[in-house]
Amino acid sequence: MPKSIHLSDLDLSREGLAQLMDFSVLNPDASQEDVDHGIETARRYHFKGFHTNTFWASYAADRLEGTGIETGWVLAFPFGAVSTAAKVAEAKEGVRTLNGRPWVIDMVANHGKLKSGDYDFYKKDIAEVAKVAHDAGAECKAILEVQLLTDAQIAAAVELASEAGADWVKSSTGRHGGPQLRQVKLMCDTAPEGVKVKVAGTGNFWTPMVALGCLLLGVQRIGTHNAPWICDELSSEVAPLLT
Repeated sequence: MPKSIHLSDLDLSREGLAQLMDFSVLNPDASQEDVDHGIETARRYHFKGFHTNTFWASYAADRLEGTGIETGWVLAFPFGAVSTAAKVAEAKEGVRTLNGRPWVIDMVANHGKLKSGDYDFYKKDIAEVAKVAHDAGAECKAILEVQLLTDAQIAAAVELASEAGADWVKSSTGRHGGPQLRQVKLMCDTAPEGVKVKVAGTGNFWTPMVALGCLLLGVQRIGTHNAPWICDELSSEVAPLLT
């Protein structure tokens, strides 16, 4: 499982923090100007990834060419309530669109099937998308939407996604806010060795101090619009306190 770390072991430089952040423009009404601004921000900070709706993904990847910044392929976004066949087809479209460039699949799991107790379906749904990603040399994140789940369901979702071959378990799409810190800790405690944890959310949840708490718990990626604020404040205000 992801291990908690001491503050003194965390790279709090702006550059180091940026490599722990995914930046996104995922509003359904995002214009080309909005996407361009997001790409510009991602390039300026050199975030690990930039995520936008799949319509814009190829456009974003073209403009990120040579930067090493991952383009996110957000699959079955934001609800996950489509057939496995549709998810696989969307994953294969991602391969055709982005393969050969830095990219990653962030797929939304089928929360209704998990809550119905149909664990076989839930696991297979993730496994089929993960296989497409892995066959193309890409990683797959499974978005669990933990705000909709009980603690027992969160633990089950993490375990099943891990067994299905997901490289990452991710807390949220951001459409229902951010997870509570105790839910983040539960994800980190449950994820087996080799499976990484990403957290995401919207609004004021992602303050620099909350982000720092998540990183100390062992979270390895944060997806947030507040990534510039987090990188700037932690590097300029917290890092000097450790010297």
